[in-house]
Amino acid sequence: MNLFSLSLLLISLAGCIVMSISMVEATKNSKADSQLPLYYGWFVKPEYSSSFLSKSHKLLADTLQEIPNFLKDVQNFTQKVYISDILLHYTRENPEEVLHCTAMYNGVYPNYSPGAEEYSEKQLVKDSVNQVSTLHSIGWILTPRTFGARIKLTNDQLLLWNQNDTEGNPPQSAVNAKKPISPVTYYQRSITFKENSTDQDPDVMGNFQPTSGYGSKAHLTLGCSPGVAAVTTGYDLVDLIRLEGTNSSEVKTYDLSNGGWLRNYGEGQWVFYPTKQFLLESTFLGYGSGTRGLEASFALLCLLCSSAIISMFKELS
Repeated sequence: MNLFSLSLLLISLAGCIVMSISMVEATKNSKADSQLPLYYGWFVKPEYSSSFLSKSHKLLADTLQEIPNFLKDVQNFTQKVYISDILLHYTRENPEEVLHCTAMYNGVYPNYSPGAEEYSEKQLVKDSVNQVSTLHSIGWILTPRTFGARIKLTNDQLLLWNQNDTEGNPPQSAVNAKKPISPVTYYQRSITFKENSTDQDPDVMGNFQPTSGYGSKAHLTLGCSPGVAAVTTGYDLVDLIRLEGTNSSEVKTYDLSNGGWLRNYGEGQWVFYPTKQFLLESTFLGYGSGTRGLEASFALLCLLCSSAIISMFKELS
């Protein structure tokens, strides 16, 4: 056996032992942990998710090209010159991840969010899992930190909503650390785009505060600046809704040639008010945290261990 094979074997065996102990400890809590998913939300169907992402990026690119003041401001806070580079500035942690709108964040066992267990026990929540409904995207926001789509929830969806609609930006340290959470993936590269749009509702058309109060924080995160967590999109939206409620004469409004309006609320806070809304078929799901990540790591270590043992026997034979 060469030195490399021996080292690989020892490392893998040690890792398996440590991981086995961790798995035992995790199993002790598996019942409690598996009771609650990490969060509940509406997960956009893959064909709609892909199409809407493409549409959103095209809208951003077209508007940057059309409105010089918009381009200048975005160039300033992104430190990017070209529109193509600006689009790449706002990234998603996993491009294959379908878009989702979080209805309730439970957190991780044993530190669940307040009310998480009560929410999960509601019969309405249980009955709604795997049910399909339509998310209504009525506009977009762009800030130095996030690019997001604004969602107007239906009355039925509001019954499942359990977010803090008044929680604005927390301390900077709380939003700058991206958390490595495994995404819900549907391999979007292999699917067909699907798009469904319609005219805005009368109460939304031309309304520069189309959502406020309960359910107004609902959104889809389309991209974040480097080092910014996806949760920041909701904080930015809450702050923008507050700004919409102030009738400041300093707010600048631009008419867009493709229909709708763009408004600048200052300090890089921009909101798109389109004349059409996009209808996104979505499925209400609970995304579980569980011990899947741990199990995957354990499996990988066992595979390495097996490889080292096979290599050893090949050399001895």
